Amino acid sequence: MPRDVRGEETRTPLAGEEYHTELFGEPVHVPARDRRSVTAANVGVQWIPNGPSFYEVLPFGALYVWRNMDDQNRRFRGAFSGPVNDLNYNIGSKWFKGLEFIFTLDTVIIPIGRSEYVEGQEIKGVEVVWNRAAGGAGIGYRKLLWPGHQDNALEVSLSYEPGFIWFNHSKNSSPNFVVPNDTYEGRVHFRLRADMLDRNLMELPHRGFAFGGDAVYGHRARWGPWGGVAFDTPNVQQERTFQAVSAFALAAGGVPFVHSERHRLIVSGYGGIGHNLDRFSTFRLPGRPTGYEWESLALPLLPGVAFNELFPRRYGSANLLYRYEALFFLYPYLTGTWAVVERPRFQSNGSIRNQMDALPSLGGGVISGAPWRSQVELNYTYNFGIFRDPGGRPQMGGHGFFVFWSKEL
Repeated sequence: MPRDVRGEETRTPLAGEEYHTELFGEPVHVPARDRRSVTAANVGVQWIPNGPSFYEVLPFGALYVWRNMDDQNRRFRGAFSGPVNDLNYNIGSKWFKGLEFIFTLDTVIIPIGRSEYVEGQEIKGVEVVWNRAAGGAGIGYRKLLWPGHQDNALEVSLSYEPGFIWFNHSKNSSPNFVVPNDTYEGRVHFRLRADMLDRNLMELPHRGFAFGGDAVYGHRARWGPWGGVAFDTPNVQQERTFQAVSAFALAAGGVPFVHSERHRLIVSGYGGIGHNLDRFSTFRLPGRPTGYEWESLALPLLPGVAFNELFPRRYGSANLLYRYEALFFLYPYLTGTWAVVERPRFQSNGSIRNQMDALPSLGGGVISGAPWRSQVELNYTYNFGIFRDPGGRPQMGGHGFFVFWSKEL
């Protein structure tokens, strides 16, 4: 553990701060870093043994760009991965303090078919090429919050997101599967974010809390019959207009009765519920493998589950994470999650019905600084409620691994 010149334990270094310490008898200097301007490359791979075939070994990555400019009066956040891109640009008013104008762009363009999974088994007949592109414009309000870092703020916004979704058959689509028609889709989006977190040198929550949520009202201009294979025939009249609400909260602090900053507990919860949701408007779990950046916090984590494997209309989860500061740049952790998620299940007559199931999980990992201004995370999780298909009859319970590397450019 780093110690000062008197041999006493030093405090945990916070993100962006200049930091001096001694490690193994050698002086260490961490220069200050401007967190208002960040460009980082993030790459990783997730391995789900016996998991969904397309997602069993899934490389992932993105270029992250954050600019907080003009005395926090203009901000740009972009996550670029090619097939999936998410951009937000906020411009504050110079006449009405806190008022902002918001512009967004969200694209999901994947030129290959995507199927669904039931109890770990791929339902190939419903595979479809499915893409979406949507812009957005609206107004919002922003207020700086304690403890005063550049990402500590309350943000509230209301925007309209005009978009277009389009579909096509793929090579595995059943001849009996009716592909949805292409359509304009407009969404009204209410967004709330509040962040009062101190983050440590590795950008991990150290103390404080964050919360927020999203509410979406969507309408499709034209929406005809689709489906007809494996799952129940959709009610297209109801699905044409849909609503979804999601929320999250996270709190970080010390371990009770332990007087050391080296020991941290992080508690988080996520939930969502929707009305008239279908395969193309419902929630997708999990939303991310890792990350505690300002906006990433809003995306739900579900350990041991392949990316976007589940598509519930209702879900809730609670997570408890214990993290230890072994060195100022080295943080092993243990985590446990209890989730209740709506998912499709096979019935005795061969049909498929949605039901609420528990998906508890346990896991752990380590986050470490690495050469060239980068960091690495290694993670293992066992999910007791997920189905995996080793060949033959699906079994409940499965392993999950991921390796994640992030480098600031």
